[in-house]
Amino acid sequence: MSELSGYQKELLAHIEFMGRFYGVVSRADLTKRFEISDASATRTFQLYNSLAKDNLIYRPNIRRYEWQEEAKPIIEVSTEKCVSTLTDGFGDSYAHIDGESVAVKNSLFNVDLSILSAVTRAIKRKHVILISYLSKSSPTGSLREIIPHSIADSGLRWHVRAFDRKRKKFIDFVINRIQSVSKVSNQIIFEHEKIDHDEDWMEFVELEIQPHPRLGKVTDVVAYEYRMKNHVLTKRIRRALAGYLLDSWNIDVSKSAILTGDHILLHLKNTSKVDFSNKHLAPGGN
Repeated sequence: MSELSGYQKELLAHIEFMGRFYGVVSRADLTKRFEISDASATRTFQLYNSLAKDNLIYRPNIRRYEWQEEAKPIIEVSTEKCVSTLTDGFGDSYAHIDGESVAVKNSLFNVDLSILSAVTRAIKRKHVILISYLSKSSPTGSLREIIPHSIADSGLRWHVRAFDRKRKKFIDFVINRIQSVSKVSNQIIFEHEKIDHDEDWMEFVELEIQPHPRLGKVTDVVAYEYRMKNHVLTKRIRRALAGYLLDSWNIDVSKSAILTGDHILLHLKNTSKVDFSNKHLAPGGN
């Protein structure tokens, strides 16, 4: 790998990312992303296969290379980069900044990329998967057959949104509580298990967030900090994610704005008009 140019490594990294996280990759993925010829894309795939011959197998019926479940990645990437790409898509900064970074992200959360990629492959390929999952009711782990359709950042940790065949409904699974993932072969995904039937995911709610009323004159400062208009920040969000957002930003949802504390700067102004299943997660929601 050391003898490869930076550009070659970038091409190979794109092949591996697409295969690892989406399950399949094609020459078109390279030609579209890097504006190279089909011949150059073919040579790049040949180069990748010479370095990791068992990671990708070409499937003529779909005209794509398929990532193998036992594959071993050869390109080292950071969790933050993978998560950022999955969230925002591919793209480059306007300029490279040499030397020490001037921005730091604080987080206790570190995603296991082997678990994350297995889940994203299942989402993209529409597969049923069997997971070993840790929960309060099963602290040593239990097997759950799920059909995942999305991944979301709650603000504090990453969740998989999926239909759970055990509980027969759509719920959230914390990525870092998944111990293992395996594909369930030849399983039919029924209509009621598909994303279109996840009402809390498909429906949106508008949250009207205001500076906490108890702050008095400081409300002007908070309104400026959050770029509010007329002291209100309107956030349109999926119903399934509303409680997580309110929790991660310590937004008081009590009707009378009764919560105190230096960490409580915001209040849900329209709390009496909106409702969603995970509202109890937010401060004052009990």
